[in-house]
Amino acid sequence: MRFIALLWLLLPLVSLAQTTIKISTLYPPGSSPVTSLQHLAAELSEQTSGELRLKVYPGGVMGDDNTVMRKIRIGQLQGALVSASTLEALNLKVGELSRPFQYDTLEQVYSDRAELDNLFRERLQEQGWQGFGPLDGGFSYLMSKQPIDSMAALRNAKLWLPNTASIQQMTRELDVNYLVMNIGDVLTGLDTGAIDTLIAPPSAALTLNWHSRFSYFTQTPVIYTWGMLVLPEKVSAKLSEQHQQLLRTSLTNWASQLDANLRGSNQNALEAIATLLESQPFEVSDIKQLRLSQR
Repeated sequence: MRFIALLWLLLPLVSLAQTTIKISTLYPPGSSPVTSLQHLAAELSEQTSGELRLKVYPGGVMGDDNTVMRKIRIGQLQGALVSASTLEALNLKVGELSRPFQYDTLEQVYSDRAELDNLFRERLQEQGWQGFGPLDGGFSYLMSKQPIDSMAALRNAKLWLPNTASIQQMTRELDVNYLVMNIGDVLTGLDTGAIDTLIAPPSAALTLNWHSRFSYFTQTPVIYTWGMLVLPEKVSAKLSEQHQQLLRTSLTNWASQLDANLRGSNQNALEAIATLLESQPFEVSDIKQLRLSQR
């Protein structure tokens, strides 16, 4: 009886000693964000003798970003690698980096990010979150079956976009309509003619084979895409000070290295798209008008 009583006393200590942080992402298995997180998980487990573990759920198996954030709130998940649009759903102001037709070059983006990266993380912390990133998603471009060289042509296109809060706001600003369908139905929509145009990063278009249905892409960047790994502060608060510091340092270094790697791979994807599709310019006067309207 004394032995059984001792076991019951020790069980809470065992559960406290082993912490698993479950992280969800829409990135597919085998992608660099997923594999790098899995490598980091192995390192953390080894460094802490299995006391601190990361478990990665890739490919959206835990649901879309909104579903994942709900699961984090109820404790079913502890973190997520999410898009900028999901951060806006947390009432986080991140629009400075995500306005349509805002940038001409990535150098302009990175110049702004030199100040905004820290600012976004500080805003997250004010709302009880830890943020690691931003992580580069590259520019999104118009890809189409017919040339799209002006706002008039875009408004006449059968456009597909993911139906997020930031997309809804962007299309309102541009006065553009778009069709709503699941991401898995996009290829079918392109094959049937239900849609003939979309806006996406080249890396996504290549991965999902969307590029094979198009003949043109518009060389003017539409919007800069990025994401961030977020964890509620209360998750790390349950850890020992040593493990808190280790987790924070490890994820900070992971995010910095992954961001640099993604910049290179996203540029390679753009170069590949440029060889596969015919590049089209966009009406300069339309871009100027859009930028004036956003000031």
